[in-house]
Amino acid sequence: MAHHKDQVTEAFELFDSDGDGNLLVSEAASAIRALGHILTDADIKSLLLKVGVDPGRGGRIDLNKFRSMHGSLPPQNYARQLEEAFKTVDKDGSGYVMASEFKHLLTNMGDRLSDDDFNVLLEELDIDSNGRIQFKEFVRLMTAR
Repeated sequence: MAHHKDQVTEAFELFDSDGDGNLLVSEAASAIRALGHILTDADIKSLLLKVGVDPGRGGRIDLNKFRSMHGSLPPQNYARQLEEAFKTVDKDGSGYVMASEFKHLLTNMGDRLSDDDFNVLLEELDIDSNGRIQFKEFVRLMTAR
């Protein structure tokens, strides 16, 4: 019978760059974010302190501590996360953003999309005659995958 690793273990092992069974603080932060959690550095610091790791002292995080960190987070709500991201460019709250602003957001911030990947996404999104993308259309496309 094949052994199936859970996502938390997979993320831990992926970011354990030297394979010593411990993550550096920066690796743990990257691994948590890779699991889909949108967290600030202050959020990460708080999580580390909860599991007894002093982020300022270069503490190391083993798999059990990493599991505790991840387990204390609320489940991801992708629609809410997408809404928060969309609101950062939908300044007037209209429910629309200009495709050009959206491209800047997705190709220059966070997990950056390449121009080619953005163009593929753009082909799947309905853009109105004013060059705008509707939030509801974006969420429908992103959560249908």
